[in-house]
Amino acid sequence: MKKTIAWVACILTACIFTACCNHPEETVETITRPNHIIVVGFDGFSAYSVNHGVEMPTLRKMMQEGAYTLENRSVLPSSSAVNWSSMFMGAGPELHGYTTWGSKTPDLPSRVLNSDNRFPNIFGLYRDKAPDAEIGYIYEWDGLNYLVDTLAMNFRQQVAMNEENPLGCTPVAVKYIKEKSPIYVLCYSTNLMVQDMHMAGIHPNILQ
Repeated sequence: MKKTIAWVACILTACIFTACCNHPEETVETITRPNHIIVVGFDGFSAYSVNHGVEMPTLRKMMQEGAYTLENRSVLPSSSAVNWSSMFMGAGPELHGYTTWGSKTPDLPSRVLNSDNRFPNIFGLYRDKAPDAEIGYIYEWDGLNYLVDTLAMNFRQQVAMNEENPLGCTPVAVKYIKEKSPIYVLCYSTNLMVQDMHMAGIHPNILQ
């Protein structure tokens, strides 16, 4: 992974967004909420890949049936720990304090701390609301272990993508979802996608 890596996260909460778009007269209370939320994150994947003819039929099908944007920009600097922290925490680096590519702890003091002495993030907040919920976290880059409230997880596993394991975290994620039916789970993929971008002559610098 490179310091200048770009990012995009595909959030598969299509049920919520589709309901909002198709039934604007409904209130939040009357909208049927999904029973499970799966977040699939691809580090190093940008709108450039979508706009320049890459096939990806499954992703395009999810886009067509759900909600998406190709106009969002990363927070700055556009490096991994900074941006994933911002997505998980719903705040910028000036608030959560992660400012460098491989931050393991906030480089600046976090402006707010939760009961676990961390800046609030989606996993901990969901755990507070649903103490008995099954929550999973499966990731390929070990740097992601430091960006979330690990105490909120029922299941947490790093699965490196390499020549011996070219599918990365996918088999583990599929097995976990089938066996545990988590309410909320994040599956994060990286490495080979970034390498493929470099081989295609696409450097993350041009995607910022």
